[in-house]
Amino acid sequence: MADSQYKPRLVASTGNVERKEKETKKSSNSALPPSNDGDTTPPDLLSCTSPRPLNPYSIHHTPEPVYATALHPSYSLQDPGSSLYATSLRALPIRLISPFSPSILASYPLISPTTEEFIAPHSLLFSSYNPNTFFAGSSNLISLFDINRNGEGPLERMPTIPNKRSKVVGGVGGIKGIVSAFGMSSEGILAAGTFSRSVGLYDGYGRGGSVGVLEFRDETFNRDEASGTGITQVLWSGDGRYLGVVERCSDGINVWDIRGTGNRLAWLRGRNAKTNQRLGAELFGGEVWAGGVDGKVRLWEGLGLKEGIVDPDWEFEAHDGEVSRLA
Repeated sequence: MADSQYKPRLVASTGNVERKEKETKKSSNSALPPSNDGDTTPPDLLSCTSPRPLNPYSIHHTPEPVYATALHPSYSLQDPGSSLYATSLRALPIRLISPFSPSILASYPLISPTTEEFIAPHSLLFSSYNPNTFFAGSSNLISLFDINRNGEGPLERMPTIPNKRSKVVGGVGGIKGIVSAFGMSSEGILAAGTFSRSVGLYDGYGRGGSVGVLEFRDETFNRDEASGTGITQVLWSGDGRYLGVVERCSDGINVWDIRGTGNRLAWLRGRNAKTNQRLGAELFGGEVWAGGVDGKVRLWEGLGLKEGIVDPDWEFEAHDGEVSRLA
């Protein structure tokens, strides 16, 4: 589909993004840098011999803790109309924000039908099929929002279990618990991971039916280090065959062969991530990169070519703190 078909067209009560860009440029406390045309990196970053500080492009202060964020798929500082991101805060509606605007562009309430309290999603993901919509994951629920419906609730509510009294954690009953991570494959399969250590797979770019559930309670490799306390990331390979599952308090990454055998294929150990903090991991081609609490980044090569317990191929020291994000 043509990109222009799904170009963000949000017009909120505070004005559209393009108008906000002009206003902030005129403001004395503008969040925009004075030059570089949206490029935040120093021009001599690769040639300088000493570390260079990177200043933030803009800063947004929030009144409550942030639970989750998601960038728009076509996010670019050179295109103000696409520079959008969604964020969820404790006890507040989901917000749509732009670095060009000091104000909230739009908000989307997710309200409990029983308590009438705001629900703060623990995961957010813009749809790759229609980037004007995004998914929000909360307790036993996946919600779908339209960014053009400012002040309105979700278009759809998709429970992940038949009802709240269900004792089923996975299987035909679905996945139970807080939906803590999303990932969309190139073939339109939405993976939704939970803090209860299960992953649900949904076709039709997340709006179809359940096509499977992955469980982590039976230790395929019979090793203590193969345990974790909740899923924080789900990472698809480019061809949509393999799924990497990252957990907190876990020293490795599970790899599943989704399109082939449908079973767990490998355990990438040695990540050094025994912490409740979310530490970063990413797939780059056929390589898995993951950060640890010791400031090191470790790499496993040949995704899908090795089975069982797999040690990292190499590592390097990024800095002296936890590696919370890779890009």
